[in-house]
Amino acid sequence: MGWISLAAAFLFLPGWFPSVQEVPSISPPEALEMTKTAGTYLVDVRSIAEYYLIGHPLDAVNIPLTFWNEKTQSLEPNDNFIKDIQERFKTTDVLIFICRSGGRSLKAAEEAFQAGFSKVYSVKEGFEGEKDANGLRTLGGWKNKGLPYTYEINPNLVYHFR
Repeated sequence: MGWISLAAAFLFLPGWFPSVQEVPSISPPEALEMTKTAGTYLVDVRSIAEYYLIGHPLDAVNIPLTFWNEKTQSLEPNDNFIKDIQERFKTTDVLIFICRSGGRSLKAAEEAFQAGFSKVYSVKEGFEGEKDANGLRTLGGWKNKGLPYTYEINPNLVYHFR
């Protein structure tokens, strides 16, 4: 077997090619710093109620990943999530997703990446952070780190149902 054949064989070994890109997780201060660059947007994927009642980062666009269904008493996916993202942003924009503590934002960033947005990030501590020993969200997060946030509702940033 020649060296070219041997090199080609290595290319087809399992695990040689990287799988789907892992979405980078960044800290709240890193996210804030990144938003100072043109073409970079913070997307809050929490529910409308969380966005309104708990507060949200300044200038964060609210596009919920899920909605609460009163009838079933459960969360259901926002079937228009990717369509909403595509209508609001260009695939060349840098999108930083944030939620309560990092789970939904990671899922949202992965979905956006699969839809063609290549510059996506997830805020690993979210807006509220993790729970402490008393069950309160006091550990990390945008709000607990003293980063700028508001309760004011900007009609251009809050989610609008179709």
